[in-house]
Amino acid sequence: MSTIRITGGGLKGMSINVLANEVARYTSSKVRQAVFNMIGDIEGRSVLELFAGSGSFSIEGLSRGASSATLVEADRRMTGLIANNLARTGLNKYCQVLHMDVRYAVPLLFGRKCVYDIIFMDPPYEMGYVMQIMTLLQAHPLFTRDTIIIAEYSRRERDTLTYCEGFEGHKTRKYGDTVISILRNINLPA
Repeated sequence: MSTIRITGGGLKGMSINVLANEVARYTSSKVRQAVFNMIGDIEGRSVLELFAGSGSFSIEGLSRGASSATLVEADRRMTGLIANNLARTGLNKYCQVLHMDVRYAVPLLFGRKCVYDIIFMDPPYEMGYVMQIMTLLQAHPLFTRDTIIIAEYSRRERDTLTYCEGFEGHKTRKYGDTVISILRNINLPA
């Protein structure tokens, strides 16, 4: 077991647990801090974290004032880790954790008429998941025109997010091998 630190808000400096293994890859504190600097104030906003891993993005968001978070993770070890991290931070009352594949969770949440202010996805690199999930979100919109969609992926992946039909790339930044793209929907009425 290893730890990473929360970079801002009420829990700034607190450590959360992450699994130390060869499979999981966690968003670094530097990249998480950069993402929150790019998106600005999130006070009162709802978060959807896809491929949640340790739940660090949602925990960081709640620490910085987000009102609620839904975390989707298929790996049972990771959902157990998320539950422990949420209990340790006292944030579990603001969260819903779904132990399921993202490809099933998005239609399920759409069926429940869920809408989020911030959608963050950090899938395994170089497996084509980002474009699959963007397509899935277009078919099952869990967003409004004001929703911020954040995708983290490898710089070796073909950067087609800014050309994804119906979305507009607002900001893209590179941090070593990691690329962060922040998108908004442009086809929904204001």
